[in-house]
Amino acid sequence: DTLEPRTSSSQGMVGQHAARRAVGVILRMIREGNISGRAILLAGKPGTGKTAIAMGLAQELGEDTPFTTLSGSEVFSLEMSKTEALTQAFRRSIGVRILEETEIIEGEVVEITTDTLA
Repeated sequence: DTLEPRTSSSQGMVGQHAARRAVGVILRMIREGNISGRAILLAGKPGTGKTAIAMGLAQELGEDTPFTTLSGSEVFSLEMSKTEALTQAFRRSIGVRILEETEIIEGEVVEITTDTLA
């Protein structure tokens, strides 16, 4: 439960100690319910491990946590607005689960009567 990043990882994540510590703080805030909003945006230069850190965070939060990757070129596209690009990305990550309730009535049929129209 420490916020310090592990020095060795079985999944091969190395480096980025400050970023991993920051994600540990975010993880604790999410678990305690102290974070507002429904998404986290990680920004930085290409190749700095943002996707790997985000995937690790989503794994740590559990299988019900949606994970959506989004590149800067998708957001700053000339074909659609930034808001539309972000909305589409979030819609892709939404998981819908439908629970169906069924009621089973057991018993013995004793008599059946039908009404006929005159």
